[in-house]
Amino acid sequence: MKKTILIISLFIGFLSFGQDTELEEKTSSQKESKVRLSPFFSYDFTKSESLPIFLPSIYNNKTNPEFNYRLGIDVEYKFSNNFSISSGINYSNKDFYLESLDEKFIFEIRYLEFPLMVIYTYEVNDFEFFGQLGLTNQFSFNFNFLSNENDLFIGKINNYTLSGKIGIGASYPILGKHRLFLATDYTTGFTDVFENVDYKINSLGIRMGVQFLL
Repeated sequence: MKKTILIISLFIGFLSFGQDTELEEKTSSQKESKVRLSPFFSYDFTKSESLPIFLPSIYNNKTNPEFNYRLGIDVEYKFSNNFSISSGINYSNKDFYLESLDEKFIFEIRYLEFPLMVIYTYEVNDFEFFGQLGLTNQFSFNFNFLSNENDLFIGKINNYTLSGKIGIGASYPILGKHRLFLATDYTTGFTDVFENVDYKINSLGIRMGVQFLL
């Protein structure tokens, strides 16, 4: 009788342990992966050393800062306590402009982006500080070059460009599981924006947006 009770107790304990382990694994899995909708605005400072190739009357090597935006979905997988990898698909605009005398030259580019980032995070109370480093694959589908709001033709834009990004930032929880974030990052192009022209966009941006956890 005592042996029977002992066996039953061990069996119940084994089942309970299995359920607890399964629950812990589910909770751990939920913490490891995140799917987010992440719209944000950015204030970008774009360097433009090669633009005088198109516009020989302009000699300054800085464009004016411009507000841009991005909307997309990303998936983040946490593979250690502090490190994760992230990828997704985004729609983004890359606008910048120059002014010379009484003319204004506007560049408007639209991209589908496929980023691949390694992210380091460190939590302090409710704040989450992060650094990120990675690559962005960009496929252009619309480009306009305007002078005083009139269309100009300066050449074909490449359908694909590759750039690298490094940045730091912080986020804070809002509305429960969602997060408000502020970040700054530097982007440098590895491939040319236009065909047959050695021009790569290098920009420093300040980003602010919301990460909606799905």
